[in-house]
Amino acid sequence: MPTTEQVTPIVDKVRRYLADAEDKGVYLKVSSESLDDGWLYIVVVPSRPGGHASDHAKLMSEVERKLRAEGDERVLLVPALED
Repeated sequence: MPTTEQVTPIVDKVRRYLADAEDKGVYLKVSSESLDDGWLYIVVVPSRPGGHASDHAKLMSEVERKLRAEGDERVLLVPALED
């Protein structure tokens, strides 16, 4: 379960993973984060127009698996569109 002190380092890791995926043509960025009821919700939005939702979903699940493997449990990436 993430603590308040862990939020920033976890979000920074997610930002790095998303930036690394740009080499593969998948463009997502962190929009916001929220710690609620023991879960860290990280909202991600496309950083460029276009792209396929399936590529976005695949990347988000890969990032969540990496985080779990590193011991960062109860972190969910939430897809959204910017207003």
